[in-house]
Amino acid sequence: MYDERQKPEAINTLRRQLTLGAAASTLLPWAAPAMAQAVSMEGVDLAPTVTAYGQKLVLNGAGVRKRGYFKADVTALYLPEKTTSADAIFKLDGVRRIQLNILRRFTSSTITRIFLADFKDHATDEEFKRLIGPIGQIGAAYANVKEVVKGDVVNLDWVPGRGWLATHNGRSLNEADGKPLVISDKLAYQIYMRMYIGEAAPPDLRNGLLGIKG
Repeated sequence: MYDERQKPEAINTLRRQLTLGAAASTLLPWAAPAMAQAVSMEGVDLAPTVTAYGQKLVLNGAGVRKRGYFKADVTALYLPEKTTSADAIFKLDGVRRIQLNILRRFTSSTITRIFLADFKDHATDEEFKRLIGPIGQIGAAYANVKEVVKGDVVNLDWVPGRGWLATHNGRSLNEADGKPLVISDKLAYQIYMRMYIGEAAPPDLRNGLLGIKG
């Protein structure tokens, strides 16, 4: 038979359990961000969040960019907030970052040649002619990189009010002949983004960067 004298103790135990459960549930929203882990791809660990020019960005997606049969880099896209819409990314007015985690060696001349070929493929003839000046500026920034090797990190950012800012292993590439190199044409960066998430971009890379699982 159930002993009535056990009631107060059982009730107190239940109250303690409910109190602990409620306390734990209130902590969950705060604990969740701390559980975020780096994404690993091709041996490259990609941080789930980064801070760029004072703004926190989240990893939207990542993919492997190839050149022929070779894997060139692990490309990561960082944005103020996640989205699977390329149109939303093109219209975004905040900081955007394309991060290239290099997987093999490329010389400066090869980097420039690849960039020009890709840029021309993703721009209309009219856009390409209009952007000759900014393209030359981007070429000058690329010329500051003598070569890239496995393990190098290149960040190519768009920062409102400042324009296109590039770094190689943390070193700024925005200078030419000892003077600051200001690349402020937004269309040039938009076309650069097309190379990765535009309709003509490699599907696997595009889907990876947009966080779309095929």
